[in-house]
Amino acid sequence: MLERPLIYLVPPAAAALYGAVCFDLSPGLHASLLLLSLLLIAAGALIRHNRLFTITCMLAVTALAFSVFSLYRSLLVEPVRELSGRHAEITATVMQDPDVYEDSQRAELSVDDNDFLPRSFRMLCYLPLTEEPLHAGDRIQVNVGFYIPSATEGFDRAAYQASNGWYIAASCTEDENDQPVSFSVIGHEGDSPLWLPQRIARFCKQASLDALPAREGSLLSGFLIGDTAGLTDEDTLAFQISGLSHMVAVSGMHVAFLVAFCYLLFGRRIGTWVSVPLILLFIPIAGATPSVIRAAFMYLVAAGAFIMRREANSLNSLLGVLAVLLLQNPYAIAGLSLQLSFAATLGLILLSGRMQSRMMRPFAKLSKPAKKLVSVAAGAVSSTVSATIFTTPILLTSFGAVSMLSLLSNLLVVGVTAASFIGGIVLCVAAAVFPTAVPVVAALEKPMLDYILWVANFVADIPFGVVNWSDGFGLASVVILFGTVLLWLIAGKRIRWRFVLPGVCVLVVGITAAGTYYHGQRYTVTYLTCGSGQAILVSDTDRNVTLIDCAGDGGYRDAAASVREWMRWNGCPRIDTLVLTAVDRSHARDLPALLDSTEVGQILIPVGCRETKYNTDLLTLVHEAAAQEIGAEQMLYIGDVPITVFPVTDGKLGVLISDDVLVLHSPTQKQLAGYLKTADAPPTAPEVVLAENNLEDIGLLEQALDAFGAERLVVQAAYRDITKEYAGRPVESPYWNGEIVRQFEKE
Repeated sequence: MLERPLIYLVPPAAAALYGAVCFDLSPGLHASLLLLSLLLIAAGALIRHNRLFTITCMLAVTALAFSVFSLYRSLLVEPVRELSGRHAEITATVMQDPDVYEDSQRAELSVDDNDFLPRSFRMLCYLPLTEEPLHAGDRIQVNVGFYIPSATEGFDRAAYQASNGWYIAASCTEDENDQPVSFSVIGHEGDSPLWLPQRIARFCKQASLDALPAREGSLLSGFLIGDTAGLTDEDTLAFQISGLSHMVAVSGMHVAFLVAFCYLLFGRRIGTWVSVPLILLFIPIAGATPSVIRAAFMYLVAAGAFIMRREANSLNSLLGVLAVLLLQNPYAIAGLSLQLSFAATLGLILLSGRMQSRMMRPFAKLSKPAKKLVSVAAGAVSSTVSATIFTTPILLTSFGAVSMLSLLSNLLVVGVTAASFIGGIVLCVAAAVFPTAVPVVAALEKPMLDYILWVANFVADIPFGVVNWSDGFGLASVVILFGTVLLWLIAGKRIRWRFVLPGVCVLVVGITAAGTYYHGQRYTVTYLTCGSGQAILVSDTDRNVTLIDCAGDGGYRDAAASVREWMRWNGCPRIDTLVLTAVDRSHARDLPALLDSTEVGQILIPVGCRETKYNTDLLTLVHEAAAQEIGAEQMLYIGDVPITVFPVTDGKLGVLISDDVLVLHSPTQKQLAGYLKTADAPPTAPEVVLAENNLEDIGLLEQALDAFGAERLVVQAAYRDITKEYAGRPVESPYWNGEIVRQFEKE
């Protein structure tokens, strides 16, 4: 342990911080210090017993991590979070160019210390739009209200922001007329050398957008500085599904490209000296994300070792930078960027070289040029597989799904990505010193960017390339395949592969066949996150799709966009039936956008829809689309799934999905009470979907739940803090839980 202490000490410390930050498992400062003291005494007594000494030191560093976390939280985090719910006039510096939205801009601020605040600190703040967007280095004075972000839609925003060093958020205080109480720009310091990296990043983004069409320019901006704001939702989703998102999230790959460019121009020795200051400058240009810091730190260690003619240990370097990042901010352990970056790099260090060496053995007798060509392909395969093995668990637990298509997509773009990145650097340099050369460079750059976009969208449209967390059969196949790869790398020739490999193939094929049969006997109900609106998808493995309502909350939750995203992830080309339980904003707000971008078969609406000033356009649209009015109970079949549509009152429909889910989001409390009085035999289902307003009358709610035979509730709510249980019945809401997916057996 004494030779390479980081390998033994950093992992348990990181595990302790992960438990403390993500699961609140810290024992507290006094208990941690007491435990640390006892373990240090034990370590001193066991110093001559190597294994016991190592284990004791690992336990001691765990206690030390808990102690450091408790001190950090009590001294630096809690005093800032105590500002929540208060308002204050602050003076602050804008640290990065803000994200600009339709009605506001979100900026990272460094708040000046004053008598009211506990200290200077950083935070995210929503500010009013200005005639010219704010830039890094601007000084502002503003009255803000502090708050701790809530955990909604299955995403803990407070934990995400804390992982970036923002322990509280704020928004500009508004008066009764929705006008800022106080907001002014009091200085511009962006020309200072301190903000040179941000100016370079801004220049690179603008140069990319000026030289290329919007789509290609936005992609190049993502390559160079990680700014993907200009990418369309479709392209962003394609990169996610195809496993190419790492290309537009600046990481170690981009650092490697920059270093390779220096080596290409100046050779290894001079290129190493040139690359060091460029890498140090690149860190703030790319936003100083954990993945960039990790890659830069590891390269700087390797460069220093090369200059001093010593050998650097990659694993030590990796764990060293992890220790530095966690000492600077223990909450960073919860950041997905840090987790994915370090997991992928760990996979590369432990597996990639060994896998590439094994893959090259059959080609040992090839000529040198042919061997080099095969080596490039083998390197791409080994790097992708190694990184995927380590990052798949994180992606599954964080997003609920992972793409198995990354190997194909990365092989298709290998080499092109590096050439495109280097071409982007050349384009930006040309824009700065020789503008007349920009069109020539752009003409060479555009085909490469177009090809990458084509690959991302082509691979994303391949069906059955995504494994979901709820798919036990798919997960089992992935575990077996990854386990076989690990066995091949660890055991090597000791395994009789002529017997094992056919067995593995038969097992995977059998599991896949069993999964196909299992899922073929079931259908899925998916509740999308729409705030107070509603969008429910009913689908089966034959890609038959019914959509019940299409309404977001009128803000950033766009139901049409969510439906399109779901359809692409699941390889569904069209919506067979759209049921609008009411033609109003709460149920059809995003219908125009859906019909503009998605093929929809029949549309069903309730009979007796009354026209108001809020739904005139919607009624006109559904009539132009030849919507069918439902005035009596009607059963539909989407594949083998029976869906019953029935009127609750004029202008309102209910939907019974098989006998499993009853959707009653549209009726008001009064309409629901009237329906219960007049219905001879109300439909029943174990799961009932209600709106937020149905919770207001407790007596009516109890009556309705008993009449409908409800065993559990799904409530489409936007703002109310929904309880987890009502009258012994569990309650869920997409607004709080995120997307909800149910699977039921077909009749």
